[in-house]
Amino acid sequence: MLAAKFKRLLTENQVLVILLGVILGISFPSKLNFINTYSTQLLILVFFFSSLRLSLGEVVGYAKDWRMTALSSLYMLIVMPFALFFAGSFLPTEWSVALLVLGAMPTGTTIALMAEFFGGKTSLALVITTVTSLLAPFTIPLVTKIAIGTTVEIDVVRMFFSLFLTIVAPFILGVLVQRAMPAYIQKRDALWRNISVAAFGLLITGIVASSSGEGISLTWFDGGAMLYAMALLGALTWGGYYIATWRQPPERITIALCMLYMNNTLALFIGDRFFRELGIVPKQVLLLLVVNALLPAVKVAAQHVVTSNKHPKRLKQTA
Repeated sequence: MLAAKFKRLLTENQVLVILLGVILGISFPSKLNFINTYSTQLLILVFFFSSLRLSLGEVVGYAKDWRMTALSSLYMLIVMPFALFFAGSFLPTEWSVALLVLGAMPTGTTIALMAEFFGGKTSLALVITTVTSLLAPFTIPLVTKIAIGTTVEIDVVRMFFSLFLTIVAPFILGVLVQRAMPAYIQKRDALWRNISVAAFGLLITGIVASSSGEGISLTWFDGGAMLYAMALLGALTWGGYYIATWRQPPERITIALCMLYMNNTLALFIGDRFFRELGIVPKQVLLLLVVNALLPAVKVAAQHVVTSNKHPKRLKQTA
């Protein structure tokens, strides 16, 4: 009985799954970092079972709105990294560069699952993830070169292959299965959702556990820097809501969420490979905690936006 209630709590309040994964990863890094070995497989599972619940028509429709995708990509890949870097320029180098690298990242691939948890549109999140991930190999070297004079080399072919393997292929397979057995897939919609949530929780746990092995120390100054970073990211996320004012609130919520939930796996890889001597990786892990700490507030704000946009309609109907 208690186990059933706990399962229901997690599946209906998926932000708790994220926070639980972060807590477990930090608490037991040595015991749970093996999960990160299977991150690709878990990501494929997340996208496949999420794709069983997607509308292909919606995905195509969002992809056709080139103005929305162009503005979202410009804001995320160019505006955000420079805004975070210059706003944090008074901080020690390891913090300012960590902010720059984080801001330069494309949308994290797990956002397609998270969007639904926040009242957003999974199909739109998938489009933004794909577009920003395709552009990132070209924008990241440009941004780092302009900001700090360091050229970051990214294996474009490898990144495109990874994108195809973890996003495109599971999506195509999911659409094909959905078309082959529509009634069966729809009947078991809750099961696909629960599998996605479980795989996502394991994925977060593995990433955090692996990152926590870098030797994280938290000083009072780091705590202050985290609060400052939280304010910056919160403001930029709020700004993301106004990128495409012609879209509906759930779609604008999705865009804002995509601006916040960046590809931390890629950020950690770049930090470790190109900026290890600056010691930015431990700060990147702390920024990962900042992003996840912001999620509950974003969910509350998203619920408020949706409710406030429904409220005037009710008043009009009762008038």
